[in-house]
Amino acid sequence: MIRLKRATSVCILASVLVQAVAAHAVTYYVATTGSDSNPGTEKKPWQTVAYAVAAMVAGDTTYVRAGTYHEGIIRFSKSGTKAAPIKLVNYSGESPVIDCIDKNAFHRILIQNSAGPKFAIGWITVEGFEIRNCYEGIKVNGVNDLTIRRNWIHDNKFQGILGNGTRILIDRNIINHNGQFDECLTNPPACNLDHGIYLAGTAVTVTNNLIYDNLTSGIQTTGSLRYDSAKYPGPEYVDAHDWVIANNTIAYQAYGPAIVLWGSTILNTQIKNNIFYENRVNGRSAQSNGIAFTSMTGTGITIKSNLSYASGSGGAIFLGPGATEGVHYTQSDNIVNVSTPAFVNAPATLPASPNFALTERSPAIDAGGSLAMTSIAVNGIQRPQGATYDIGAYEYDPAGDGRPPRAPTTLRAN
Repeated sequence: MIRLKRATSVCILASVLVQAVAAHAVTYYVATTGSDSNPGTEKKPWQTVAYAVAAMVAGDTTYVRAGTYHEGIIRFSKSGTKAAPIKLVNYSGESPVIDCIDKNAFHRILIQNSAGPKFAIGWITVEGFEIRNCYEGIKVNGVNDLTIRRNWIHDNKFQGILGNGTRILIDRNIINHNGQFDECLTNPPACNLDHGIYLAGTAVTVTNNLIYDNLTSGIQTTGSLRYDSAKYPGPEYVDAHDWVIANNTIAYQAYGPAIVLWGSTILNTQIKNNIFYENRVNGRSAQSNGIAFTSMTGTGITIKSNLSYASGSGGAIFLGPGATEGVHYTQSDNIVNVSTPAFVNAPATLPASPNFALTERSPAIDAGGSLAMTSIAVNGIQRPQGATYDIGAYEYDPAGDGRPPRAPTTLRAN
């Protein structure tokens, strides 16, 4: 009887706590015409994204209206919960721009617990923004259950996305031209430092992204860190196993390949259905266009159903040295230097306005494997449209052939 009473009390307490969180959940709004002295309602919105992010607690959502927001540090310092996440999203049908005031002054979106990086922070979503001219686009420390979706992250000083965490989803973003391009011209060591995505951590899922023209690599998977309880919430925040990198188009990286697998803790990683195209533009044909292995001793890496093509003016090989097939990785059903991906507008040299949508001539059509996690392509089309999934970020759209090439300017909710 005593045990029953205790169990009943626990259930009642849990119910009260859940109701309290649900009751507190608030929807806020930000608009360029607002004021941070307003209550943050739709009719009386706040003016800055930073103010809204600082105000949100578990269960809250902020919708940001169209316009350009000149911001400093936008810092998430409080955690959501699984039942009550914190969400920063674009207002439906609108495309807000976060244009940092000074890319040399640590201006960026920062997700880090207010108590410091060794304390976890999680259940946060950032969705539907153009993020440009920042120190990094998004930096994360000790995050868990983070979603970064449908953002255009470009022209940031260092990395597009940087940090460490576990259970991170990076889906349907466009990540391009991040890094110290000017510094690289006069200081060659800087040419090897900045990437589209540079992350340590476990259970990271990178799907349906368009990643192109970043300084070094498209994705740097970092399994070289060592767990230190004074720095990180747990080993799962720094080890680098159980990644999924699937249905991305990764092209035109200036000095590196599409993907770097670096470090001893890279285990059980799946690399599937990606297009690797004309990467390591300033490299040699004997270097990798697709995947490079650096100090990589892990196992269980699956490389399957990718399309890798390079004309030979830069890096040309699919898989670099440093790992042994059958020991560290397996590969199968990859299409390597057989045919160009036949994009709408992406010749051997990066054009002013690339268009990576597939034409009807593309060998990527119906050449991938089915993956539930990539069922919506970067262009919002449901996969598959044909017999099976297409390779790359796009699912073939018959209307795409006739569309003029243009830079991405619209973020759509799907």
